[in-house]
Amino acid sequence: MADKKTTEFETKIQALEASLEAEKQAKLRIFADLENFRRRETENKKNWVSFGIAEFVKQILPQIQTLRLAAEHTQDEDVKKSLQQFLEKLTTQGLSLINPKAGEVLDPEKHEVMMVAEGAAGTIVQTLEPGWQFGEIIIAPAKVSAAASS
Repeated sequence: MADKKTTEFETKIQALEASLEAEKQAKLRIFADLENFRRRETENKKNWVSFGIAEFVKQILPQIQTLRLAAEHTQDEDVKKSLQQFLEKLTTQGLSLINPKAGEVLDPEKHEVMMVAEGAAGTIVQTLEPGWQFGEIIIAPAKVSAAASS
């Protein structure tokens, strides 16, 4: 009889230990799910901020291009310096100029071919207008002339 009671208690203890382990695993899964949710939400917020900034830059890009042209064609050093400082601020926020050099391989993601010219197939011959990107987001591709691929 004592052995029967001991066996019953051992069986109950094993069942309770198994139940406790299952509850512990469920709790760990919940914490992991919560941590994954937090990580995804943080990433989503960063993406939304990036897209918002990219949209803003897209809207002011024509003015930036006009200022760049004005700075290239003026003797006024204050205008050139102001534009340079403005572009440096945008650069610190993740904006970068796409200004390919002649001979670079054409990248359809970053370069828009406006004219076909003589040169090595699939390469850029001349940059007609630089493009812009914010982080990994291409805001405006560089306008280029490129050599036709064979």
